[in-house]
Amino acid sequence: MEFASKLIRGTKKRVCKQAGFTLVELIVVIVIIAIISVLAFPDFMRSLRRARFEKTVGEVVVLLEKARTQALASELDSVSKIPSGGYGVYFDFTSFVSPALPTAQQAVLFIDDYNAAEGKAVKVDYADEDIVNRVMPDEIYTAGSDSVIEIIDINEPDYIQIAKLKGDKLLDGSAWAHAMKNKVTMIFRPPYAETTIFGDGEVTDADLKNFEIEFKLVTENICRQIKFNRVTTTPQIFKAACS
Repeated sequence: MEFASKLIRGTKKRVCKQAGFTLVELIVVIVIIAIISVLAFPDFMRSLRRARFEKTVGEVVVLLEKARTQALASELDSVSKIPSGGYGVYFDFTSFVSPALPTAQQAVLFIDDYNAAEGKAVKVDYADEDIVNRVMPDEIYTAGSDSVIEIIDINEPDYIQIAKLKGDKLLDGSAWAHAMKNKVTMIFRPPYAETTIFGDGEVTDADLKNFEIEFKLVTENICRQIKFNRVTTTPQIFKAACS
């Protein structure tokens, strides 16, 4: 019995010695892990940037679809009324200047319930007053006055930028000039989601039949285009060669 016990203890010691790691082995393993991490980190960051880029583009499309769906569903606003002005998406493409200055590139989902020219909230329920006193929607987004549902910050200047904006005018079919200071307002009116697209330029406004936004992942030179037509009213994402 004593011999057997000694044999078992000796075997356990040998197994423990064989199963352990020396300090040198641990250091080697740590060094290898560190090298792999350093090599893999740039790929991880690229993947992360691409994922955020695709997510941003997708969110803009979803915002357009939300506005159209809400108009078709004739959803009630905050005061339990169907907004006569409809649901709009306002794009502000103000140029990015520098990292020290803020950017205003946003997409805003809103209710067209304020008339900027009259400085009054929209009022179409005029049963108890003269019809001339009604306040109609103006198809314009007025920051701080129209009811905002959701805002998406499009531009992350270090790697996501809007590279191109263009469209076709509705009346004469001519091209709408690219200008990064332009703003675009889309309105979907209940109950059929009748659509209007207005491009606000530096000089004149353009009633558009379609428009196209090109997003660029600067660090990878990858571009995506969102195209929207007021007839089909279904926004689509396309891969594009960067300009």
